[in-house]
Amino acid sequence: MTIPKTPAPRTATPPDPYLIFFPLGIVLGFAGVIVWPLFYLGFTDGFWGLSHAFIQSNGFLFCFIAGFLLTAVPKFTGTEAPTLSSQISLATFITIGAIAFELQSYAVGQTAFLVSYTMLFVLLLQRYLRRHGALPVTFSLVGIALLTGMLGTIINALAAFEVLHSGWITAGKRSLTEGMTLMLVLGVGGFLGPRLLGFDRLPVVQIAGVAGPKGRLLPESPRYLFIIAGVTLLFSIAFEYGLGVTWMPFLRAIVATVVIAATMEPWKFPLVRSTLSWCVWTANWLLIFGLWLAAFLPIYRVDMMHITFIGGFSLLILAVGMRVTLSHGGHGLTAELKNWPLRVGLITGTIAMLARVGAPFSPESTARHLIYAATLWMIGLGFWGWRIFRLITSRRK
Repeated sequence: MTIPKTPAPRTATPPDPYLIFFPLGIVLGFAGVIVWPLFYLGFTDGFWGLSHAFIQSNGFLFCFIAGFLLTAVPKFTGTEAPTLSSQISLATFITIGAIAFELQSYAVGQTAFLVSYTMLFVLLLQRYLRRHGALPVTFSLVGIALLTGMLGTIINALAAFEVLHSGWITAGKRSLTEGMTLMLVLGVGGFLGPRLLGFDRLPVVQIAGVAGPKGRLLPESPRYLFIIAGVTLLFSIAFEYGLGVTWMPFLRAIVATVVIAATMEPWKFPLVRSTLSWCVWTANWLLIFGLWLAAFLPIYRVDMMHITFIGGFSLLILAVGMRVTLSHGGHGLTAELKNWPLRVGLITGTIAMLARVGAPFSPESTARHLIYAATLWMIGLGFWGWRIFRLITSRRK
């Protein structure tokens, strides 16, 4: 008599991380920006600039960074996505940190973010060590970006507990924005950007009815050039904020411009004429302009960097976030051709950027400029976020 074997229990496949972190990022984006209308309308007291900065970098930006990397890296490396419990734990610590920043409890916020960042770093490192095959050459910048972000996170935590002088707070913040986020944009964008613009083969099925790529103008650069670019950006942060070398912003602008020129060919219009491709193209030009204007106008540096933050980083989040949600959700990419929520985000985001940059040049109406910028940015994020929620809830795979 043969005893039938009991089949081994099936292990549930973890959900794609973007399903958790993109919606959370949208919520935290509102939480980070709404502090300005509330402050200037008299609903809150005190200075909220530090809360705004940390919620945006450690909450809004970090959620989309985590959602994208934890979704994409397992596919690039041939490994599995993080478990659902790991994703929920990471999202919980990000949320705790954002709430603490909102309450201006910076020690708690930086501690929670240190835990969050360490979790993300370990999850990505595990998959890198078990990778199958080589990663794209531009991803060398991703590794250096993650190390730069870890250094900045540790600096911020130590400064919050007054182990380091408060002046280190600026170094920590810049390590996460002008360091880590900039390198991630250059590294990931250097691979995905040409494909989204149609200059190279897309990693997914071509959009129906759109002409395919016609070849790259520039050949793929050697890996060591991207390593040099990443190390240069890292040391530029250390030299500027640690040693007081004032011309480092020019060096960052040069490195970013060269990398974007070598990978994105921004002087060429997109071959794929979709709302998403124009959003990517516009964001890369604004990223370049923001870095150069911040270098040439140091007295207005914080204001000019908002061209990079709002025009560059935010618009790229809208574009890449839409592509990830469409492709991983089994939706047809023809939705990229006429995507009105993305168009609204592109238009309102650009106007919000101009309003924010114009604030210091209108002393009598600075408050109104900040309110307009925050409101327009939230409107764009709201329309885009509504579309993202709809796509997530109607996934086809």
